[in-house]
Amino acid sequence: MKKDKRFYRMVIGVAMAILLIAIGIPHLCLAACTEEQLKNWPMPCYQGEELIKLREWEKTWAGKKINRDTIDELKEFLSEEFYTMYKNPQEWGAAELFFTIIPYQQILPTPGQVAATKKYALTAQLDPNPRKAYWKGEVGPNEFLMGWDKGEIAGFPFPFPTSGVEIGWNIEMNSRGDTKFVDRDWVTIHRLTGVEYHAANPDFMLYDYFTGRVDVEPLPNKPKNPKGIRKAIFSSLEGFLDYKGVRTMDLRYLDVKNPEDIWLWAASFRKIRRLGVSSKRDTSEDTSTCLDDEFGWNSHTNIKEWKIVGRKEMLVGRHTDITKHIREKGASVWSGSQLERVNAYVLEVKEKDPDGIYSKEIFYVDPETWRCLQKVAWNRQGKVWRMFF
Repeated sequence: MKKDKRFYRMVIGVAMAILLIAIGIPHLCLAACTEEQLKNWPMPCYQGEELIKLREWEKTWAGKKINRDTIDELKEFLSEEFYTMYKNPQEWGAAELFFTIIPYQQILPTPGQVAATKKYALTAQLDPNPRKAYWKGEVGPNEFLMGWDKGEIAGFPFPFPTSGVEIGWNIEMNSRGDTKFVDRDWVTIHRLTGVEYHAANPDFMLYDYFTGRVDVEPLPNKPKNPKGIRKAIFSSLEGFLDYKGVRTMDLRYLDVKNPEDIWLWAASFRKIRRLGVSSKRDTSEDTSTCLDDEFGWNSHTNIKEWKIVGRKEMLVGRHTDITKHIREKGASVWSGSQLERVNAYVLEVKEKDPDGIYSKEIFYVDPETWRCLQKVAWNRQGKVWRMFF
């Protein structure tokens, strides 16, 4: 009898030890998708009955011009900020603002993006361990995409996301063609006076991804990258007199302990200056936006916390014909966009640093392209500050 009691005590002790060890080990995220799921990917936003219902709705609305007189009927498909803008165009310097509705069309990833996703998504995981970083809040458990810092992953890592941070990594891994040259022709408008400042060619930007490349050789990474660069952005400004002759270079690194390098050369003082990473959060080029607002977010994924707060049927621009854009002089918003319905992810995004410039952001993300199609940002006082479409 005594022997049996000792045996049971030993079994219970071993079981408790195993339980305590299991509790002490960080949860290891399994790969986010299976081969069976990837067989049917990429998938359109709408299929079956949902697509039939959408096509019936489009019979009423496709081709319609929507302005402040008709926008109330479509309020459910718009963010509150977007609705308010079109409902009150005079606040944006226009007598009228309008858009038209076009039928939904699926957007397919590039062949390179499809191939890379099917190759790497099966093993994509979030690191269960925290790690040090240059920003406040650092990187927490199950936030960092394993292999990203070594260039060992490409494509969309989470084609079937279950968390906000997974969507954040999908946004990051959209390399937008890997290497891209962009001409810029833009206008800055003084909010109170309506005075316009034009910046036209030869303003340009050059984007070059060093890792996670899917479309342009070399794939998936550039072979010579001793500094561990993730992405480089070079810009040339000539359009505005105040910025004539300004050149900037923004280098983002794979090592999260290494802050971005921002270099600036200005013809006025003929010197190269190194700017701190905080300069990316300052307003730039006579506008009220900052460099990190580009693409919705233009820095390390884990500087922010990402939370899925729902899905929303949205009217957003995905197949816009820019030749149909119209803008009244002094107006800060274009009319003539073509919007289509999409079942977008709605993300609440907050900076880990309590001293960050935004208290909250809402991202509306396209589940086919993993691009942020609309963004609303609140200042530290909790008021809507910036909107991006």
